[in-house]
Amino acid sequence: MPVRICDNGGWTDTWFGGPGRVLNIAVAPGVEVSIRMIDGPDPVVLSVQASGDRYPIVPGASRVARHPLLEAAVDASPPPADLAVEVCVRSAVPPGCGTGTSAAVAVALLGGLAAVRSEQPSPRDLAYAAHRLEVDILGVQSGIQDQLCSAFGGINYLEIEPYPEATVHALPPWEELGSRLTLVFLGQAHDSSGVHRQVIEMVGGRGPEVFSGLRDAAIAARDAVLARDVDAFGQAMIANTEAQDFLHPELVGVDARRVIDMAAAQGAVGWKVNGAGGDGGSVTILSANRRAKDALEHGVAVLDSRYRVLPIQISSVGLQVRGSLED
Repeated sequence: MPVRICDNGGWTDTWFGGPGRVLNIAVAPGVEVSIRMIDGPDPVVLSVQASGDRYPIVPGASRVARHPLLEAAVDASPPPADLAVEVCVRSAVPPGCGTGTSAAVAVALLGGLAAVRSEQPSPRDLAYAAHRLEVDILGVQSGIQDQLCSAFGGINYLEIEPYPEATVHALPPWEELGSRLTLVFLGQAHDSSGVHRQVIEMVGGRGPEVFSGLRDAAIAARDAVLARDVDAFGQAMIANTEAQDFLHPELVGVDARRVIDMAAAQGAVGWKVNGAGGDGGSVTILSANRRAKDALEHGVAVLDSRYRVLPIQISSVGLQVRGSLED
């Protein structure tokens, strides 16, 4: 199941940022959810690799949630009453990477649970259902682009209007672009909810024009993909990061600026702070060529031992459900 990078136009896919225009890229490796039958009294056992947690839950029962999104998904789409299952969640990207990992997990888990129930919802329906878990059930702020990216895969241009309804325009594959992209994890989980609240409060009542730079960057990125223009795509990435900085200077964190400055000094043609921005998380760099990319990735390791290059490739597919409970 892919995760999302390079989300030009992010913020406009929210209830307050519309009309939404987003260009994003699905990349692998991302997340994996496996479901298998088990023996025992517990209807569902959750196993989360990143935290090392393994514990039973009863769907629909009142409890203090340890992993609220996962448990909300199980409550919303429980396995049949005559089955006991173990749900294992694994991720190739660190938690809080700013790549829409939680949305990808929610889509994958809902897709797996639907298969257990012998249901086949569409990718769009799964994306919307995963979005509702975050917004309606858990009451958190969430755009719709992450869920759609993971469900559909590939390079997509999204038009969100009215929120959260979206038109998904699948763009042609572009191997050269993928070969030049580097994903840099900045060494700490993305946790900037305070800054994000400030942005939401700040933009209230100011109208859609406050996000115009982000929309323009998404449109420019779409046009660059269609024209196969790497330099233009890089300029769209830079324009988007500058628009994030315009919303709030802390959306481009200190660590992101360090990586961007190094990349610029090495001749990179584009950079994008992934997700909404803030401290931690990750940044995507677009290098001028493969040799420059290799030099950049070496430079990241030298710059700070906390930083880590995460291997990625553009994923042409989104959610895939394979096998059976007996596998």
